[in-house]
Amino acid sequence: MNDPGLTVGSKVLVVDDKKENLDILTHILEGEGYEVSFAMEGEKAIQIASVYLPDLILLDVMMPGIDGFETCRRIKVLTELRDIPIIFVTGKADVSDILRAFQVGAIDYVTKPIRHEELCARVKTHLQLRRLMTIRDELIAQMRQQNIRLEKMSVVNEEKLAQSEKMSHLGELIGELTHELSTPLGISTTALSTLSDNTQEISTNIQSDKLSKSKLIKFLDVTAENYDIVLSNLNYAIQLINSFKKIVVGEFNPNSSKLELANFLHDILHILRPKLKHMPHQIKVECPENISLNVQAGALSQVLINLINNALIHAFEETTAGEVAIKASTQAEKLHLSVADNGRGIGDENLEHIFDKYFTSKADEGGSGLGLFIVKKIVTESLGGEISCQSSPAGSCFEVIIPLTSP
Repeated sequence: MNDPGLTVGSKVLVVDDKKENLDILTHILEGEGYEVSFAMEGEKAIQIASVYLPDLILLDVMMPGIDGFETCRRIKVLTELRDIPIIFVTGKADVSDILRAFQVGAIDYVTKPIRHEELCARVKTHLQLRRLMTIRDELIAQMRQQNIRLEKMSVVNEEKLAQSEKMSHLGELIGELTHELSTPLGISTTALSTLSDNTQEISTNIQSDKLSKSKLIKFLDVTAENYDIVLSNLNYAIQLINSFKKIVVGEFNPNSSKLELANFLHDILHILRPKLKHMPHQIKVECPENISLNVQAGALSQVLINLINNALIHAFEETTAGEVAIKASTQAEKLHLSVADNGRGIGDENLEHIFDKYFTSKADEGGSGLGLFIVKKIVTESLGGEISCQSSPAGSCFEVIIPLTSP
């Protein structure tokens, strides 16, 4: 699972009373790009964790002083540490010890001798899950703050209207992202809940001396199956967030940067996928793999997303399945980018006004009339290019021409 922005650089605290175990674990984790700290006894681990605030703790069971179970229990009662995921690393593979680990607050366990791939997979899974929850909360908080700021705007002028339009666009994307994330995160939570329920069932069987070998094997099989479910759903969530970060976060960055256009268009389609799931329309892309340009990525993404949304909203009848085609080519050091639809076209009486400020064909539905006006403003002023539109009863085509290198 490729997620350099989510787990690499995460802080891991390793707790084990044997130096050789610390060396092995540190070598494995640092090789995966994690920042590692360590302690050789429980009380010292709690002290270090309170200052170091790790993203995850690997905890041995058998240690001098307080053992791993007691160490975990004490960590979980501290407000600043209680949410840190703890994975037990133990040579004690008895079911009763595994159950006790879960009961004191551990989220997972790994048995000794350490299996490199298993350890890395479990560490990465729980770091990803924690980071995804954090990103989701941050996005929601940012959106709330932006909404508060917009509500306080009392004087509306052209620049503030443009910013409001932009924030409305971002707010819609964030809302769709949050909704889309709820599915893989919900499935992951359900899978982890299933593990918890099975753990409780095994615990009950142990206490009543009814644990059979077949039940134990079934428990271990269910555990493996649910881990596969968690990993696959987290992988999808990570891909969605990475695309969102590349495109949307760039809208606030005025600096030019080099981008590969084919990958850039793929990311744009990825963040529009939640919207398209509720529509009968399709988007097709024709873009050579070798087109690269130096441009304000945020400005270009806002132009493309606005043009695609404009087609999805205005081009088609409600029950008609339409197609939006995006094509890219280069000529004389310039990028030619078109967004075309096979919809109903734009009437001649409207075509000459579509880039005018406040012009909209859907004023009665709340249209601001700023979408295409802002698109033209960005193309001409921020990207140093030009935009035009041709239309017929068979559909409309917007063509954007910008230099491959920002002016």
